[in-house]
Amino acid sequence: MNDVVLLGKALSDPTRVRILVALLRSDLCVCEMVDALEMGQSTLSSHLQTIRQAGIVETTRRHKMVSYGLTEEARPLVEQILERSRAALDAEMRIQRDRNRVQERLALRRGGVCQLGPGQLDRAEEMKK
Repeated sequence: MNDVVLLGKALSDPTRVRILVALLRSDLCVCEMVDALEMGQSTLSSHLQTIRQAGIVETTRRHKMVSYGLTEEARPLVEQILERSRAALDAEMRIQRDRNRVQERLALRRGGVCQLGPGQLDRAEEMKK
């Protein structure tokens, strides 16, 4: 029963849902999520801890960065749950902005790996102006 409660807790917060939607797109390091989701690292880490406790997210080390991704076991479940709410999520402006920023942040990778640290997305946008 504890697993069900932890899953419910992981899905019961809008910020954690935003994180899961982002991780459906790609594994991301903390600095990519900080930039893409526009939140502080401590806030993000707290939410990631809750999601990890539910067994939904795992970490892998890529060079100097720790990357977060959905576990193989959890991915189909998360996809199914979020698919049931697709219309509501697609209508949510915050989710739309997150998706765009995740895509932009992924474009900053070098060799498929984040090597830049946080704050790079906003710097890249400022340089375009």
